[in-house]
Amino acid sequence: MKQLSKGVVQLALWLLLPACSFAQGLVDGFMRGQDKASFALTYSQEAYDTYYAGTTEVRNPNLGTITTQSINLYATYGLAYDIDVIVAAPYIRTESSAGYWQKQEGLQDLSAALRWEAYDWKFDGVTVSWLFSIGYTLPLQKYVIDAPVAIGHGSRNLDGRTLLHIKAGAFFLTGQYGYIRRGAVDLDRVVNYYVPDQVNPNIGTKVNVPDVTDLIIRSGFSTKHFYVDGWVQKQTPYSKGTDIGPAIPYPTNAIGFTRAGANLYIPLIKTFGLTGGYSTTLSGRNIGKATRLSGGFVVGL
Repeated sequence: MKQLSKGVVQLALWLLLPACSFAQGLVDGFMRGQDKASFALTYSQEAYDTYYAGTTEVRNPNLGTITTQSINLYATYGLAYDIDVIVAAPYIRTESSAGYWQKQEGLQDLSAALRWEAYDWKFDGVTVSWLFSIGYTLPLQKYVIDAPVAIGHGSRNLDGRTLLHIKAGAFFLTGQYGYIRRGAVDLDRVVNYYVPDQVNPNIGTKVNVPDVTDLIIRSGFSTKHFYVDGWVQKQTPYSKGTDIGPAIPYPTNAIGFTRAGANLYIPLIKTFGLTGGYSTTLSGRNIGKATRLSGGFVVGL
């Protein structure tokens, strides 16, 4: 990938951060390089007026359109030629155009990950890399977790995944599979329907946020003049969970989705460039059917 891979292209991949989870994963297949650092500041906005209650598409006039805006900070540093550390944190604002829900905003979660390139094979102009990563996420503050305008899950998460990255000239293909282990959260209210693994839950009771598996396929072209990709992500609930009841989400809801999108990065100078992205939700469970636009700038050191 020459200059671009040693610069800032991997930050262009971290554009589509939804309010409740990292779309496309926190890591990608491009290593940063020893003692090299990169930083990104991006803005994104997503909106939906249709959501999935279970897997059924629903519109609620008492919610109108839910809009989420976020400012995302991201940094990566090469601890060694085969080990990177990645840190990210968003500031999020979510509001509805109808109903009585109060706008929510604030710092969401701090996420950090270590990425290790375990193997790197080169033959006939093709490079195949096998990578592993381990990440951890924790809330940066106490925020509402059981409203349509919630800015996050509020749980502490452990994220492990493996990636296979193939590069042939300007073309690349990356596949990754991960498991996200989500911790329990404190209950903010009581509901009148069954909560798995709990008996008559009361306020303050800890309830389990369902774990998920995460599959991402990404392909595109990377040169010193531009970077472009297309991707598909499928997140599937792994553990038992509830479905949205009476139009109000709940921490124990099992959340899944299939999303697709694209990213573009254009370097303006050697260590600075502009990036943009688009994504849409193709199907889901207990999540908004959202469309997302993003943009920002990236600096490499």
